Amino acid sequence: MPMQREKGLSLIEVIIILAVMVILVALLVPSTVQILTGARRNVTLDEMENLKKAMIGDPDLKTSGVRSSFAYLGDMGNLPSTLDDLVTQGAQPAYAFNSGKGVGAGWRGPYITLGPGSDAASHRVDAFGNLYTYSITNYTNAQGQTVDANAVSLGADGVAGGTGNDEDVTLETLVAETTATVTGYGFDLSGNPLNTATVTMNYPASGLLTSPTTTTNSSGFYQFTNVPFGIRSVSFNPRLLLIPGSVKVTGTSFDTVEFRVANFSSNPITVGRLQATFSLPGGLLAYYRFIRWNLTTTVYTCSTGTPVGPIGSGTNVTISPSQPVAADADPTPPQRVAVDASNIQVPDIKILGSGTEARIEIQNFRTTNTACSAGTARDMRNANFSDVTLRDPTNTIIVGQFSLGTVQ
Repeated sequence: MPMQREKGLSLIEVIIILAVMVILVALLVPSTVQILTGARRNVTLDEMENLKKAMIGDPDLKTSGVRSSFAYLGDMGNLPSTLDDLVTQGAQPAYAFNSGKGVGAGWRGPYITLGPGSDAASHRVDAFGNLYTYSITNYTNAQGQTVDANAVSLGADGVAGGTGNDEDVTLETLVAETTATVTGYGFDLSGNPLNTATVTMNYPASGLLTSPTTTTNSSGFYQFTNVPFGIRSVSFNPRLLLIPGSVKVTGTSFDTVEFRVANFSSNPITVGRLQATFSLPGGLLAYYRFIRWNLTTTVYTCSTGTPVGPIGSGTNVTISPSQPVAADADPTPPQRVAVDASNIQVPDIKILGSGTEARIEIQNFRTTNTACSAGTARDMRNANFSDVTLRDPTNTIIVGQFSLGTVQ
């Protein structure tokens, strides 16, 4: 029986199949290109988010509930001037930690980890192969927010503007994400507000540790502005403080008022002037003749001091010789704080150091100011010392001010 040959495709059929395939390919290619382009746009968005985290850290990374990721901003105190600063140290200062201030400053990158096969410029290029545009020129965006820096991808077409996958992608870093106003309060040993204490804020600026200062007001309040986000520290150098419980009336005739002060700061303090404001019950008057320092040194004498004569309430007296109070050997350590919001209040700081003390005696209160030896001893019990002010030898800087209250 003869074999039958299988019938093949005719030329027309082949042409028809090829035409269908061409049509299908023509339909699929734009869709595939769109999918690939969209994927590249998503990769670009992820890359830009990683760039921002390299600049300011990840707010969601915390240790014991405290933000711990501040990246380049945390170390350098500013945003990078170029994207290359994130991966190459160049002339940027190397990181160094200051144990006395409890914080460090300087470059310790790279802040971006380049993947396998990445070249040295990959952090500058989006997923479309186009260079990012990066600027640290501040401006106000459409929402009224101040922008500290921005990075822009020009989209798939690499040209400004466009729609769809060609549309530009802008990632802004706001001033509210980089700098803060830091406030707080300071208190003395008795819980009273520290007035005009020197407060120092420690943080990096351009990779170097800077320590601007301010002073507290009568409520113990202080404020710093434009502090870059990161782990920062606050330290106090208070004026001489009255030692609680140290005020007493002494002498056989109760004519001497004694009190002790302490230096809790990290710097020595020199006293060159004393001014005591006081009053007695019933409107009685009193005038003192001597001031003695640490039991051994007479620093004011009625007949030869400045001014000469018995001293009444509110008179500014020269302490001669001037008396230093040494720095505290164990001052209150800096208060470390995570600056991670545009407004931060530091926990209240109370002076805790060991303090270096000095004992002051205002001696020989008498009933009259006619002469150094005139009058009789004045009993100073129940006298109210509303203010004692200590100044430096130039008489321009108050180095201690407090109330002794009603003395006993």
